[in-house]
Amino acid sequence: MKIFLGLITVGVLISIALSAWILLELESVKSDISVRNQEISSAMEDLKKLAASRPDARPASPTPARPQNVTVSIDDDPVKGDPKAPVTVIEFSDYQCPFCKRFYDQVLPSLENEYISKGKVRLVFRDYPLDFHKNALPAAIAANCAGEQGKYWEVHNFLFENPNKLDTASILSSTEELNLNRETLEKCVNDKTKEAEINKDFQEGQLYGVRGTPSFFVGKTDDNKNEMTGVYIRGAQPFQVFKAEIDKLLAEK
Repeated sequence: MKIFLGLITVGVLISIALSAWILLELESVKSDISVRNQEISSAMEDLKKLAASRPDARPASPTPARPQNVTVSIDDDPVKGDPKAPVTVIEFSDYQCPFCKRFYDQVLPSLENEYISKGKVRLVFRDYPLDFHKNALPAAIAANCAGEQGKYWEVHNFLFENPNKLDTASILSSTEELNLNRETLEKCVNDKTKEAEINKDFQEGQLYGVRGTPSFFVGKTDDNKNEMTGVYIRGAQPFQVFKAEIDKLLAEK
């Protein structure tokens, strides 16, 4: 019995000693963790200061803007207005693009009334059919083919005013309304010649920085060259944007 009680006493003493040792170790670990956290925080602050002091970590300077003036070919594309008008507006457009239609509906009438009809501005239309507009290319081909019958601008207007009739079949069914020879038009739209011309417009537009429609270039007419150097106006901007640029050019000697 005495032996048994002695063993229990020894066991209790060992348990107490072990518990005390564990508590001491835990306190030591906590203290060590606290020190490590302080060291990490200090190191992070040092890294932040170091990063801020490096030249390449300072805020980057704004990316230089692409030069505004771009030299753009007029090619042999349709011209609305006096060919000798002092200011040229070159439009890259897509017949199925809703923003191009917005320009046609809201801006072009003012341009025509204030500038084109008065011989101050000529508008050059270049095709830029986007590949995700399935009817943009057929519409562009039909308009160019209509140009061979002297009806380019009539078909141009028809296409923007009838966005549900951009496919070839609908355009062919409208030849009587448009005073076009259907047989001649049908033969032309099945020829790849016009498509090649439209692709040329598209590729040149990309070289000038065009990435969407509508896109415009506005500058002084050069009577001696089949090109124009002007500012790039991106998107269906309001009439006042065009007016400001045109008036500035007209005011220059």
